[in-house]
Amino acid sequence: MKSGREILILTPTPNEYRSVSQHVGRASFKNFTSDVVECGPGKISATFTATKEIMARKNFSERGILVGAGTCGSLSLELVGGDVIVSSSGLISDWRMEDGQSVKVSPYAWFDYREPDTYQVERMVLECRDTLVTDLMKNIPHSDFRFGRMLTSDVFVSGKDYKLYLGRTFGCLACDMESAVFGYVAGQLLNLPWFNFRVVADTLEDSLSSYFAMEKDMTEILGRKVVEGLKVLDSIL
Repeated sequence: MKSGREILILTPTPNEYRSVSQHVGRASFKNFTSDVVECGPGKISATFTATKEIMARKNFSERGILVGAGTCGSLSLELVGGDVIVSSSGLISDWRMEDGQSVKVSPYAWFDYREPDTYQVERMVLECRDTLVTDLMKNIPHSDFRFGRMLTSDVFVSGKDYKLYLGRTFGCLACDMESAVFGYVAGQLLNLPWFNFRVVADTLEDSLSSYFAMEKDMTEILGRKVVEGLKVLDSIL
């Protein structure tokens, strides 16, 4: 008997979508229905798709749970490729080009990241404090998942020293390009529970080219771990 809860899973890339939709489609859940949608990479696509898909579902504002699922890059010495993070905390961060230099921008502060002054950084943190999500975080096997805040950027972040700097400065375990946006749309705008599954597809040492080489294998791990996590959620609903 379904509890009436509805889960919308958003995946940024085709490989992520194929793996998650296949694994979720083969799974059986007693207490919720689920749907997997490819939202496209980056914050603009993620914002538009999350908003559109939520608004298209008649009762989602009353019973919905938004779940992000995708790859990420490590900002920590503790992570290795294939580790899966479950996170209900995100920090939004932006970059723009100005006078040929990459400049860090937030709505309130900016700094040239080559010579960072951490006192100029505005920390824009999103947290899901819904009791259902906090219960999930307590019950999901800590031996099988990693837990921490995600940094959401508009660019692929590379360079070991810079990645470590971002992890330390913002208190984030890994970075991606969508997860905090899901938290903003679901949590801040609509007061819905939300969380993310992210598999580490590029470590501190990896580049964009090595990410693409690893993505398919890492998304297969992601699909399996999403189902494992959703089964824990199913058991507490």
